[in-house]
Amino acid sequence: MKIDLLAKFSVTKEEDIEQSRAKIESLLLDDETIEMAYSHTRDKVWFTNKRIIAMDVQGITGSKKEFRSFPYKNITSFSVETAGTFDGDSDFKIWVSGVGVFEIKFYRKLDIKKIGKYLSEKLL
Repeated sequence: MKIDLLAKFSVTKEEDIEQSRAKIESLLLDDETIEMAYSHTRDKVWFTNKRIIAMDVQGITGSKKEFRSFPYKNITSFSVETAGTFDGDSDFKIWVSGVGVFEIKFYRKLDIKKIGKYLSEKLL
């Protein structure tokens, strides 16, 4: 089955929520809180109480940034694939209604099952 990917991100570490808040403070609603944050070099992914926000840093200087917002209410399904013996990353995919598939590759030492449980609580 071919999947048309909307975007593909990789993350290698969990971020301190308060330290990463400044990057998206202006995008957050008054009653929105960051619950988890992940990063890889320049790109970042935040899980808030209302949505997933992904920041794609572009260009050599990194001054151009694209922010993508995926409200939980628009996520129709998701999959979690744990790392294998020869595959060092875990894969997390969400299907967003009317948009497509968004994929995050998690470094094998990060707890992908924690993300799956978290998203289950948001969607079910």
